[in-house]
Amino acid sequence: MASAPPAAETRSGIVRDALGIGVASGAYAISFGAISTTAGLSLLQTVALSVLMFTGASQFALVGVIGAGGSVWAGAATAALLGTRNALYGVRLSSLLGVHGLRRILAAHFVIDE
Repeated sequence: MASAPPAAETRSGIVRDALGIGVASGAYAISFGAISTTAGLSLLQTVALSVLMFTGASQFALVGVIGAGGSVWAGAATAALLGTRNALYGVRLSSLLGVHGLRRILAAHFVIDE
């Protein structure tokens, strides 16, 4: 029996990996949505957090502080402190990705910490 050409094997591996990431990210998103709305945030606020704050740990920290009765400012400060680790990731990844300008901002949105 003939084996699949190398390009087909590579594509199959990419699809398999992408599906795994998609399922994991989807489960993470569903749990964040449930926790966020339980903490009292509206659907619009939950979606805005997911679009504007692209670090899962910071999202959960912010919602956790608000859900426990803390202020939005305390939650934002906690989220910001957790998010500072991404600056360290960014220093290293900027040279590896090799993109500049607006493309760098777009590329940064697709680099996730999960």
